[in-house]
Amino acid sequence: MTYDNAKSKNSIYFAQADSLENFKSISFGYAKTTVKDSTIKFLIRAIGAPENYDRPYNLNIADTSTLKEGTEYEILNKPLSIKAGKTADTLKIKLLRASNLRDKPSYLLMDLKPNESFTNDFLLYTKVINGVTTTGYRTRMLLKVDDIAGPPPFWSVGSIYYTSVVGYFGTFSMLKFQLFLTYYNLDGDQVVMPNWFTTDNNNRRISGWANGLKAYLTRMAAAGTPVYESDGVTLMTMGVYAR
Repeated sequence: MTYDNAKSKNSIYFAQADSLENFKSISFGYAKTTVKDSTIKFLIRAIGAPENYDRPYNLNIADTSTLKEGTEYEILNKPLSIKAGKTADTLKIKLLRASNLRDKPSYLLMDLKPNESFTNDFLLYTKVINGVTTTGYRTRMLLKVDDIAGPPPFWSVGSIYYTSVVGYFGTFSMLKFQLFLTYYNLDGDQVVMPNWFTTDNNNRRISGWANGLKAYLTRMAAAGTPVYESDGVTLMTMGVYAR
């Protein structure tokens, strides 16, 4: 009956909803400053047999969404449809690295609604965890986007390296951390791993990294383009050990 269009009612849903709990989080906070956008994909699947024509589907953006179309995101594959001979489509959303994402996250709440091509009868699912039943919606997806980063383990209070790192890098700031990633072409996902600092002698490179960043900040100031922290007033500085 899965491939019988009449009995399946041609329901449409987010294929990831069961495993991702209807939620996806994306952060630019651990990306280099040269990264200006990112594209995220969602698989939209229909129950039933393929047809020999394109079938539009109805993606509704809830009014409660705070992610703004045009300045913070774009849907790349408009008009939205499941193509002829197919039973799925990849929804592609381009996320733009807007400056306001540094202050707080923005959200995009998406709902698949019925239309002339599809129903949303494949709507709910329940899970029982430790005797507690929760309900999820296969036709709904919440996307959270921000440009916020916390300190990596070696730069965090409580780390055995914290005093030394602050001595070279100074107080942690998100923009300074992103500059560090960009200037030395580092992978943010690797840098925040617990053992990164002690791998490949990275902990022995701290003085060289700090000196290089201080030299860069000095050159930028001399050129009349000083680097500021996120408030736009405070000059970015390195620690007292940086030369």
